[in-house]
This record gives sequence, structure tokens and C-alpha cells, in this order.
Amino acid sequence: MSKETKQDRLARQMTDQMTEHLIELKAFESDNNCKESAVEKWAETFLKNCLGYSVSNGYSIKSQDKKGKLRPDLVIFKGEKPIFVIEVKKLGFDFDKSDFRNGKIQLKEYLSAYEEVSYGFLCNGYDWKLYDFSNKQNPIEIQKVSFKPDGALIENSKKMVEELCYEFTSFHESAHSNEEWADYAKEATAFSPDSLAKAILSSSVMKFITKEIRGEHEYKASTELLYDKVYNLLSYGLDDTMKEAFNPEKDAEFKKYIKSQIKQLSKTKKTAKSQQEPATAEATSTEQKVQPQQTEETKNVA
Repeated sequence: MSKETKQDRLARQMTDQMTEHLIELKAFESDNNCKESAVEKWAETFLKNCLGYSVSNGYSIKSQDKKGKLRPDLVIFKGEKPIFVIEVKKLGFDFDKSDFRNGKIQLKEYLSAYEEVSYGFLCNGYDWKLYDFSNKQNPIEIQKVSFKPDGALIENSKKMVEELCYEFTSFHESAHSNEEWADYAKEATAFSPDSLAKAILSSSVMKFITKEIRGEHEYKASTELLYDKVYNLLSYGLDDTMKEAFNPEKDAEFKKYIKSQIKQLSKTKKTAKSQQEPATAEATSTEQKVQPQQTEETKNVA
């Protein structure tokens, strides 16, 4: 039997409360008059009971805590120190809408008031988004968990509860205490569209693409033309550049190709490691043989 990991333990401890909160959220879903205040109260108890931001762990949650002229929905404190702010919207609110009060703008305003706070959540009951506001001018979304990942009605089956418990461990108080959120921020920055696009358009990658195309199609593309084609692919995406040709079958074809390339990359790494290990062992053996001779020579000199 495999040893229980920290994540396993947290997910297991969350199970009963997660089930209760899912049932409550499901009741909100069937209530056409569900108010934003109800979602806010639900989010507060979810933070305490499921995610560990409880009094027994040294936390307190202040609702509508006034900071100057601003009143954030929820502010979570560790002792006297605020650690993150939550903006709660009505059930199912669209965070992607371009309206000025789309939530993210409000978070930015709140965190300008709480200068020492770097993290902020957006919550609409279904979706929880965690942002890093270390750079107040350019906040980044570092984690997202949804109770309705496929847009269907909320499901409270045993399997769904278990999956949600594991996903929400990334928002648990222990993840914040252990500074895992800082790692999420690094990952989000490294894999941001801007970062990935620049990596793909780097000269080293473009040289490799030129070589790959030449081997596959016996055609040597000019640097300018290659940059133009790759940039168009990045800016428009496969859907627009391939138009009708990018159908479910083509999507499946690309995913199969990616899987084969990852497998090939894994084989290459294993081969390189196996070749390195004998060389290391041989170097160690040689060093052991040489060492007595050096010691004897040292004695003779002495």
C-alpha cells in the first residue's frame, strides 16, 4: 500500500465539508433569486471549513472590511496581518466580460489600499481564481478551480467530490503558508502567452524549426518567411490559420503527434541518463585506483 502524501491527507480531510458545500451550491443553482450576499457567506464558510482558514489555525475573516473608501467583500487575516482579499460576485458572474467592474479591477483597487498584500481571489460561487498582484500594474492569474469545469450542472458524486478536494488543495492555507503560491506565480509567468511566444520566436528555436522542416520536406525556408509564418500561427491560432481543415479529427491528430513527441523526448532523456551513469562509475573507479598511487608518491616525497 502506497504511503499517504500530504495532498492525499488534505483531500481526505476536506471530503465531508466539500460534500456539504457542494449540496449548498447546488441549492443556490436552483434558486433564481440567489443573492450575492448568500454566495459571499457561503464562500466565507468554505474558506474556514474546507480550506483551513479557521480560528484554530490562527486566521480570521473580516466581511466588508473598510479600508479608506473601499470595502472588500472578504479579507483574510493571519493574526493581525492581512494575507489576501476576495471579491465575491453573484452566482455564475462572467469574469471575462469587459465591464469596468469585472472584479479584477476591484481587486486591483483593494490591493492598492492593502499595499502589503500580494494575492487576491475572484469568486462567483462556481469559479475561484487566484491572482498574484506583486506587480500591481500587471497582475497574473496563477491558479483556477471550478465547480463546473465543463459548464454542466453541479455534480456531487463521490468521484467529483474527490477531484475537487485534490484541486482545492492548491488554495489550502498550508499551500499559502509553505509559499507554494509563489511557485504558482513563477510557473504562470514562465508559461504566460507572452513568455511562450518569445521562447518559440527565439533564434535558437527557429534554427531548430528550419532544420526540422528541411529534413521533413527537403525545403530550406528563408528566415524572414519562417518568422512570418510562425508569427501568424501564434497570433491567429490553428483554428483561424487552418480554417475548416482544423476539425475534431485534425485536433486529435495533433494531440497524438504531441503525445508521440513527448514519449520520444522521454526516451532521449533516459538514454542520456543511462549513458552518463556508466561514465560516472568509470570515473569513480579510475579515481579510486589512482588515489593509492598518489598517496604512495606523497609518502616517497615526504
